[in-house]
Order: sequence, then structure tokens, then C-alpha cells
Amino acid sequence: MTRKVTLDQARRIAVRAQLLDGCASGVLETVRRLGFLQVDPIATVATPQHLVPWSRLGPFDTAELDRLLWVERSLFEWNAYIWPIEALPLIRARMRRLRRATTYRRGPLPWHAGGGRDPGVAEHQARRRAGRPRRLRARRTGAGS
Repeated sequence: MTRKVTLDQARRIAVRAQLLDGCASGVLETVRRLGFLQVDPIATVATPQHLVPWSRLGPFDTAELDRLLWVERSLFEWNAYIWPIEALPLIRARMRRLRRATTYRRGPLPWHAGGGRDPGVAEHQARRRAGRPRRLRARRTGAGS
């Protein structure tokens, strides 16, 4: 069954799905509903793992996130993301799959689009080996250097 929604309804659905409508009530619930938080140590204003809950909850105790990670262990960190503990079985399956997959030294990992066959990548690698930097404009226009 196809259901039509207005543009206004679609906006409300999107805002609600991202918990930007004020319905979030705690750090743990926010991470669970969003699925994960990205961890990034580079902070212009604050780190993303603090900005995302702040944008949903308003001012919150950042020590709560540390407590959930390191004391209660309701959250865990893997691959630069903070995940709810309920996602651990799925993440462990992903870990096993990646362990069996090729590594960077032997070839591209499965999620790399193009499988390393992108001519721009080959050109960049050849230039690096030759000690010459690649011009950014050459890739965008398709022109050579």
C-alpha cells in the first residue's frame, strides 16, 4: 500500500526520526534511537559525540556518556563510533567478516566503492611513488597534468 505524505508531514517525520523535536530524554535513549554516535577527537566547538546529544537533549552532563561507556558498559566504542550494547552481536559479526576480508596491504576492503579500480586512485598512487603531488583540478576536469 502506497501512502502519500505532504512535504510538511515529511519534514516532521524526518525531524522526529532524528530526535530533533525535543522527544529525546536521555543520553542512552538518544544513542539507541539514533543507532550510534561518531567519535572524532577534532573539536572546533565540541566533539561530535558531545554535540549530537547536546543538539537533542540541550545541556547535558558529558560525564554521563563516559559513565555509560566505561562504568555501566551500556555503550561501547568500535571503529570510531559509540554503539549501544544491543548492537554488539551485529558488530561482532561485522568484525569477523572484516577479519576474513582482505586488508589494505593485500587489496581494498569490501566497502570501498570501485574496488580500487578508480583511475584517479591509480594516478594518485603513481604520482606519490614518483614523489610528485597530484593536482586536485586534474581529477575534477578529467584533464591530465
